[in-house]
Order: sequence, then C-alpha cells, then structure tokens
Amino acid sequence: MQINLLTIIYIIMQIDEIPSFDDALTEYFKLKNIFENQLSTYKKKIINNPTLSNREKRSEYLKLMPKCVNCKRPSKRGTIFSHSYTPSDDKIESYRILQASCGDLADPCNLDIKIQLDKIEKIESVINDIKNETKEYKNKIINDKNRLLFGIIDTETAIENFDRNKSYITEITSVYEMYLDIYNKVTDNPEKKVELDDSIVQSYNLIGEIKSCISKMIENDDTQYAEDAATIYTTTLKPLIDKIRVLKYNENIVFYDDENNTCRLIQNKNSISQLNTDGYQNKVLKFSVGYEAKKAPKKKPATFIVESDTEEGTEPSEQKELTIKIQEPDEVNQSGEIPQDEPIIGEGEDGIDWHIQEYKDLWSKLPKKLKTEFKLNIDWMKDFMYKCLNARKKGGLECRLPTPPNIIIPPREMPNGQYDFGVSIYNTAFNKQPSSLQKTYLTFYKEDLQTKEKNYSMLEDAMNNLVEKEVDFGRGFF
Repeated sequence: MQINLLTIIYIIMQIDEIPSFDDALTEYFKLKNIFENQLSTYKKKIINNPTLSNREKRSEYLKLMPKCVNCKRPSKRGTIFSHSYTPSDDKIESYRILQASCGDLADPCNLDIKIQLDKIEKIESVINDIKNETKEYKNKIINDKNRLLFGIIDTETAIENFDRNKSYITEITSVYEMYLDIYNKVTDNPEKKVELDDSIVQSYNLIGEIKSCISKMIENDDTQYAEDAATIYTTTLKPLIDKIRVLKYNENIVFYDDENNTCRLIQNKNSISQLNTDGYQNKVLKFSVGYEAKKAPKKKPATFIVESDTEEGTEPSEQKELTIKIQEPDEVNQSGEIPQDEPIIGEGEDGIDWHIQEYKDLWSKLPKKLKTEFKLNIDWMKDFMYKCLNARKKGGLECRLPTPPNIIIPPREMPNGQYDFGVSIYNTAFNKQPSSLQKTYLTFYKEDLQTKEKNYSMLEDAMNNLVEKEVDFGRGFF
C-alpha cells in the first residue's frame, strides 16, 4: 500500500535579455548586410577569375559554402534570412515576419531571430482614404434625399439611413482629425518653427561675440581673447549649430561613394518613418545571437514515491519492507504545465507570497505599479501569473497582460463625461487621453453584418497596451 507521495519539481526559467524592437530590427538588417556582403565577395572572386571558364565558374559557384554570421561555420546556405507575410482577416490585421537562423540545418547554432512587423501606411495616404470615404458617405446622404423627393424610399427609411450615415461620418471624422494633427505636427509644427528661429538668432549673436573677441585680440595683442572665442564656439555655438541642423533636417545621412571616391550628404526635412503610421503589433518574438557552445542536456530530477509493503492491520513496528521507487517527472505531470497557485495574502515583503517557487521568482520581478494593481484584483493577478509562467515554459520570450475578468467592454459613459471600464487602472489610462483619441478607441470594433453584434477585441488589445505603459510593464520580459 502507498503510504506517502513526495514530488520534487524544479523548473528553472532562463530569461534572456531581449532588446527593444528598434534595436532588434537594426541588428537583423546589420547581420543580413554582413552576410550579403560576404556572399557577394565570394561570388566576385569566382566571376572575376580570368583563369576559369564559364563552366568552371558555375562549378565553383555550386561548391560555394558561405559562413554563418553567428557561428562562422561554412554550410550550403550560410545563414537563412526569410520574410513572410500574413494577410488580414476578421480576427487579425496583416503583418510580416522577419526570421534569421543558421544555415547548417543538420546541426544549427543558437542563432534565432524572429521579428513581427505591423502593416505600415503613409499618413498622407490614410488621410486621403478617410477623405474619400467621408465623401462617399456624404454622397449617400444626398442620394437618399433625392430618392425621398422622388418617392423611391419612404421617410422612415430615409431618416434611418441618414442617422446611420451621419453617425459613421462623425466617427470617421474624429479619426481624420487625429491623423491630420499628427501629420501637421511633423510637416508644419509651429513650436518647432519658433524654436528654430530663436536658435538661429542665438547663433548670430554668438558669431558676433566670436568676431568681437578676434578683433580685441588683434587690437590688444592678447591671446586670452582667442581662448575666449574658442570656448564660446566649443561650449555654446557648436551644440547650437547641431541643434539647428536637427531642427531643419530630421534626417542627416553621410555615405561614402566608392565609384567617385567622395562622401555624399543627404538631408531630408522629414524622415520616411515620421510620415508613416503603423499599429501596435510590432514585437520581437525571438532573439538569440552570439555563438554558444552546445552543452550536454541536464538530467531531469527524479520524482520519488515512497512505498511500503505493510499489510493492512499490521502495526508500524511490524513493517516488513520499505522501498523507494524512482518515477520520471513526465509520469507525474503529463501536461507539463506549472499548476495554478493560490496567493498567500498578508505575507511576503509586499504583502503577497506564493507556495510555488516559480510564482515567487516571477512576482519578485514585476514592476511595483503592476503589483499594486494586482493586489486590487486577485483574479486578474492569478490569471496573469499562471499564463505568464506557462508561456515561458513553452518557449515564449515575453508575457502579455491579459484582460481582467471583470472588465466592462465597451465602457460605460458616466454623467461627468468620464468612462468606466470596471477596473481602476483602465479608467485612469483611458480618461487621461484626449477626447478625440478616446472617440477613436471606441471605434475599435468589428460589427457582424447580419447580427449587428460588435466584437471589441481590438479595443481590448488597445487598452491592454495602454495599461502596460501605465504600469511600467515594458515589453513583458521579466
């Protein structure tokens, strides 16, 4: 008869330092550029070799073994850089995936980069699309008025169509105003103009002071004036000139022209990235670089089950034999998941403690603001902890903030003009936004054409992102 069960489970979360999206994207294209330059060099050596015939060049090309940019080992493909596209549907917006991995498919190194890129659109194109759509719905209203005059539709239908079209125009106009405001701030920012004019006037005054110092140095034959002029230039004028350059041209690029052996300067008033807009799906899914030698797999800790051959009715002192059976962890937990844990309220350094060590480790790494909100919503806290730990266990690189179980979507509008989501931090994050942006967020839904039922999953995702910023969630790499 089994008299005792002692289960020992050790799950160690190896949390790698994940760079920001911009840094990861820069590193991806940096590695891609290095690999393509290396491959181009190899090809040029073969093509420019005068001792080889075309057939021999083709043969040498087929033998080409480029090196992986990470582990430097040669293989048929060197490094694999891929680019895939996922079209939009009713549930998700379209996005692209950039991936990089070792070309040695039989024995790849740890190079593993996976970056998700959201759809990018020109702000100007978005504004024009909204204008055209607004014009289309205004024409529908005019068309309904004409149809009413000629008796093609009745008054009730005309009023119903008018209210629906007017409501949509109002909603889309708020989105138009938001994008137009963003566009104007980039292309015609009055504050930036004032700052630029003031900086230019200051630079003229500083140049005048430097000229005055030079004149006094010549008149008095005193080198101290020259030192004063140099100090004014290095400490005040040069930083001001740099500031003026940035205010005038957001993009300043210098590149070397190999053919003409010259350097070229390219200056653009606005960069392409400033005039584009994207969603909130940009994220680093995986990022592993830097060659790591492979280690022998660690042996999983065993689970011990203490068994006894004691017969029923026999006293403990008459026990015949005690054996220990070693059972593999997979036999204990077939699902492989970290189980749900109940928080211990009132214990721990900040008033919350856990029974399972993995929960303790994760809790200690959470931002203070997020902990404070979780203490006000225990069910939300338990849901996050369980999902985050198991996502990490399955190989995920980041945790996401789940929607609280008691959230109210869409929010209730209060008499004072504020909105109530049923969760205080969501109320704070939303109500601090400009009213025009609030209206835009409230249009984040998809309506079923038949049932007219509205799906607010887009609003949920947008609000979760707002709250993540509010509680210093970062990218979820704890």
